[in-house]
Amino acid sequence: MKKFLNDTVSLINYFYDVEIKYNIEKIYNEFEDKKDIKFEEFNKAFSKVLKEEKLRAVKIMNTKLYYLDLYIWHEAMRSKILTKFIKNFTTSNIFGTKEFLRHTNKKFDTICNFKIQADTKPLDISYTKLEIGELKSLEPKDEIECDEIIQRLVDSKKNIKFFKDMRDEDIKHIIKDVKFIRYKPHEIILNLNEEGDEIFFILSGTCRAIIGAKVVGELKENQIFGEFSPITKEKRSATVRANTKVEVISFKLALELYEEDPYVFTHLYKNIIGELIAKINAKNLNKL
Repeated sequence: MKKFLNDTVSLINYFYDVEIKYNIEKIYNEFEDKKDIKFEEFNKAFSKVLKEEKLRAVKIMNTKLYYLDLYIWHEAMRSKILTKFIKNFTTSNIFGTKEFLRHTNKKFDTICNFKIQADTKPLDISYTKLEIGELKSLEPKDEIECDEIIQRLVDSKKNIKFFKDMRDEDIKHIIKDVKFIRYKPHEIILNLNEEGDEIFFILSGTCRAIIGAKVVGELKENQIFGEFSPITKEKRSATVRANTKVEVISFKLALELYEEDPYVFTHLYKNIIGELIAKINAKNLNKL
């Protein structure tokens, strides 16, 4: 950590000192062929080259900062105490400062205003292949791809009665295996009597619920289905087919985390029981 931090900070310091170190007039006067070029032209050409090289340096520095940030968070998330603390502000699936700040409204500027002084010269540090491999292995993959999908699901929580009055960070904590899926018209999304623990939320399009040859219900945008099988451990009670082109988000509930956060799951189960009672009452009214 110290090696990587010194390398990155020293390079940044050197970068910001570059223009100060260059005296263009002095360089021009020492230029052997200055008779063939005026100072203004020389200054313009020199500035252009310097700008191009600085842009290259910025890419290198950004890459170093990116991996340094991944490394710091990787080490930080080893701590159970720190992990629990972070959950109070945001989702548990944090792999970098950018993600952390994007998912929290808390302001940390007042406690982050400090400077680090490197005790090494730029370009003096070299890395082994093993060290480079370890750093590259920290790159998040699935988390980046599904992050926007998770946020879209959380933003739609008002339409999901399971998540009634739950905090965004708690919802993110108890869901897993989030996917965005497209279905063609008449394509089967789930089958009657099959086992499954996926829950589906419709982003666009309509579906129909079928038992045998009879259509027993229609499902529209911003509705969920398949939500009771993961809880009751019973098989699917109907076949669901797409009527039109359909876009859904599928996800699972991380029920294995109950002992870690019983309060969050107590809230979830309370909502589930309320929804079950509402559906039973609706069925009874239809029979009457």
